[in-house]
Amino acid sequence: MKISETKVLIPETGGNKLNGVLRKPEGSGLFPSVLFVPGFGSTLHEWKGSFDEIAGRLNEIGILTLQFEFSIFKSDGSQRELPLVVRAQQFTDVVRWLTAYPNVDTKRIGLVAQSYGAPTVLSADLTLMKSIFLSCGVYDIDTSIRRVFKERGVEINLDGDTTLPRSSGEWTTAGKDFWPSLAAFDPVARVVQLTQPVLMVHGDQATKISTREAQNFFALIPSKRKKLKIFIGGDHGFIDVPRSMREEYLKEVVDWFTQTL
Repeated sequence: MKISETKVLIPETGGNKLNGVLRKPEGSGLFPSVLFVPGFGSTLHEWKGSFDEIAGRLNEIGILTLQFEFSIFKSDGSQRELPLVVRAQQFTDVVRWLTAYPNVDTKRIGLVAQSYGAPTVLSADLTLMKSIFLSCGVYDIDTSIRRVFKERGVEINLDGDTTLPRSSGEWTTAGKDFWPSLAAFDPVARVVQLTQPVLMVHGDQATKISTREAQNFFALIPSKRKKLKIFIGGDHGFIDVPRSMREEYLKEVVDWFTQTL
């Protein structure tokens, strides 16, 4: 199937324009679509191009995809992460843009949220989403993000900036407004909106987010159609895993949206 790829700029409430990539199958639509929401400090491609690979598999079965990145990347090469509430607003702006796109079937929109992307979307209104996939989501967000900084030997400065060295060799800075936003996130209060089909996938080797955390959140989801798959030996994002496991992960995603969009 022929796929067209278009770089887009998506206006958001704060005045920025968010970088995005829209991939559309051949034809005039209307197409089911899937929107991708990256994690902490991540580009629209996610770690090692994970989102590109998933999107490609979905394009092959006739699904339009939109990847975007939050306004965290600065012109000087630095990265400044956003408070959760700001991320949620930018996500809402992207959803608004996608639903206005002429080739999109607004009644068949799916969502992929990775890691910090999960509490991001949970902090927003998900009414327009028909199907949701949460990959290695962080639900006890305040504890988990603090653990990431602690494991890297970084002391959090609640009165100013805190800079985290990343495994990619880059750096991500969080300002003093970042931490209260995490502490205010209540997963129990936000989970009640998940009445549409929800797939959760988690790896038991994702040390920053325990399997128990994922299981506890899954138990609270009110949707009548929900699934939790724990991959034994899976890491955070299913990146540095055997190819067979990665393929199984990709199949879960494709099968899920085939069945629920």
